[in-house]
Amino acid sequence: MKKQGFRYSLYSLALALFFGGMIMWATGADPFTVYMQVIRGSFGSFSGVMGVLAYMIPLIFTGLSAVVAFQGGVFNIGAEGQLLVGGLAAVLVGVYLDLPWPIPLLIALMAGFVAGGIWALIPTVMVGRNLAALFVGTVMMNSIGSSFCEYLVKYHFLREGASTTETNKILDGAVLPRFYSNTQMNYGIILAVICVLLVAGMLYRTPAGFGIRMIGTNPVASEQAGINVYRKTMFTMFISGGIAGLAGAVQCLAIYGRWMLGFSPGYGWDGITVATLALLNPFAVIVTAMFFGMLRSASISMNLGNSVPIDMITVLQGLVVIFVATAPLWTTLSNVKTILVEKIRKQVKMPRCNRR
Repeated sequence: MKKQGFRYSLYSLALALFFGGMIMWATGADPFTVYMQVIRGSFGSFSGVMGVLAYMIPLIFTGLSAVVAFQGGVFNIGAEGQLLVGGLAAVLVGVYLDLPWPIPLLIALMAGFVAGGIWALIPTVMVGRNLAALFVGTVMMNSIGSSFCEYLVKYHFLREGASTTETNKILDGAVLPRFYSNTQMNYGIILAVICVLLVAGMLYRTPAGFGIRMIGTNPVASEQAGINVYRKTMFTMFISGGIAGLAGAVQCLAIYGRWMLGFSPGYGWDGITVATLALLNPFAVIVTAMFFGMLRSASISMNLGNSVPIDMITVLQGLVVIFVATAPLWTTLSNVKTILVEKIRKQVKMPRCNRR
C-alpha cells in the first residue's frame, strides 16, 4: 500500500505539472522554459541551493504540524495563526531576556512551541467534544492570531520610530545563527530534521503515537478500546500547534531578528500541501518540502523572467492537492484496468478452449 500510495503521489505531481504547464501555455508562456528556469534558479548556483534549503525549513515544520494533526484525525487548519503567535512569543523572549547565548535562544524556541500549542488548544477547548467543528475553529483562529499579534506589536511592543508593524531587534543571545552571512540558510534545518525524527518516533514507536494513529483511523473503536479520544485530541493539537509555532520562532530568530507583520507568506497553508503530498509520512515531508521550497525560491525569477505571475505557484500547489485528494480515483482506475485485462485474457483463451 505504501508503494502504491507513493506511485499515486508521483502521478498526482506529474498531472499537476502538466495542467500547470497548460495554464502557462494558455497565458502565453512557454512551460518548458519556465520549469527549466525553476530548476536552474534552484540548483544552478550555490545561492540558489541555499535559498531552497532556507525555504524548506518552515515548510518542514508546518508540514510536520499537519502530519501530526491529520494522523490523529483532526483537521488543524490553523497552522498559520499558530506560526505567527509562536514567532511573537519567541521574539519577546529574545528582546527582553538578556543572558549569554544560547540560553535565551533555547528559551525563545520553547516559548514559540508552547505559544503555538496553546493557540491550537483554544479552539479545541471551545468546541468541546464536538470535534467536527474543530476545522472551522482552527480556520477562524488564523485571522484572530494575525490581528492579535498585530495589536500587541502596534500598541505595546512597537519599535520606536518604526514605519511598519515590527518589534525591536532581538538580543544577540537569542539569535539563531546562519550557515553563511549572505544567505538565509540557518541552523534551523538541524532542528527541523530533529523534529522529523522525533515525530516519526512518537507516531510509530510510542503508545501515545499509536493512540493518535488509532483515533485517526477509527475514533469509535478507539473509544471502545478505552482511549480518551477528547484528551488525546487535545494532546495531538498541542503538539501540532507547537511544531507550527516553532516554524515562526525559527523564521523570526534566524531570518528577521524581530517580529514583523507579513513575515510569513503563507507557510502554514503550504504545510498542508506538503503533508498531503507526503501522504502524512514524516520522512517524506523533507522531500515534498524541498519541492515546494524550490517553487518558492524560484517564484521571483519566474515572475521577472517569464512574465508568469507568482500566483502560478499557488495554482500549482492547488493542483497538487486536487490530484492527491483523488487517490480513490487512482484506485478505481487501477481496479478497472485489472478487470479489463482479465476479461481480455478470457476472451483470448476462449477460442483455444473451443478448438480443443
